[in-house]
Amino acid sequence: MFELELTKSNNLEKHEALVARLDKNHPRFLEVEGNLKKLAAGYRGEKTVDYFLHSLPAKRHHIFQGLRLPIGKNFFQIDSLLISTKSGLLIESKNYAGTLLFEKHQLIRTLNGSTENEIFQNPLIQAKNHNILLKYFFEKNKFPVIPIQHLVCIANTSSKIIISPGYIDGEKRVTRAENLLHKIEENDKFYTKDVFDDKTVGRLSKLLKNKHTPLLPNILQKYGVHISEITGVQCPKCLAIPMLYKGRYWECLSCQMRARDPFIKAINDYFLLIKPTITNHELVEFLHLPSARAATYLLSALKFPHTGTNKGRVYHHPTLFP
Repeated sequence: MFELELTKSNNLEKHEALVARLDKNHPRFLEVEGNLKKLAAGYRGEKTVDYFLHSLPAKRHHIFQGLRLPIGKNFFQIDSLLISTKSGLLIESKNYAGTLLFEKHQLIRTLNGSTENEIFQNPLIQAKNHNILLKYFFEKNKFPVIPIQHLVCIANTSSKIIISPGYIDGEKRVTRAENLLHKIEENDKFYTKDVFDDKTVGRLSKLLKNKHTPLLPNILQKYGVHISEITGVQCPKCLAIPMLYKGRYWECLSCQMRARDPFIKAINDYFLLIKPTITNHELVEFLHLPSARAATYLLSALKFPHTGTNKGRVYHHPTLFP
């Protein structure tokens, strides 16, 4: 049973929107683009794991994906967590390409054709830390600590995995995505004694969902980007910004394409990159509209929930409005 389904993270969506709007010559563009590529690769890896998890019997596990939990003043995020009445299994997914050498304290990657190695933290260390923090979370919330195992799942089928000789934990806990179901079966067969009853698992699932706190970064602040650098409606054909408002349609100044509703994506970008509310005046500035009357017309047509009246009216992102 999927309690939390895999979705694109807010962080990934913000990076996608920012890269699409930021000028290629902006001093932070390459940094933003590079981080987007990493986030997108990670998401592709999570989707691969998600494919295999959806093959599991529906009622055997409670499955949480992208679960982000508070512990003290900090948070920790688990790519995939499987909970049953007998045990838990924490899965850290990675989509690294190249040759991957797992050593006890580090991961060394060599990309094809490269003469230099990249050194990363061994993801098993991260998975083990998350395992410990999850047990702390259980204790804090007065739940029995069930046996919890952890795995690192390499989703990239073209990568070559090498486990350093004698590194037993790596041999046991690093697996390819296509072998994931076998690892889950091994875990299920090893733990046969119930620690929870179904009612307790249900209460735990409710707690985990209530405590789940998605990361909502201020991406413009992170990269030092001003709102004025990302305004305008983007052409759906040539991707140029801005398009010109002509009343019944929008016209691209670069390729002369005409379209009726590209402003909708622009407003969604505003909600994503700036804040979940918008006023008439803010819409005029962001879409480069000729008048407040045009903004009122567009906002009324979209039927966004709103609070306030007249000049004090504020429009809200429809999925975030209570």
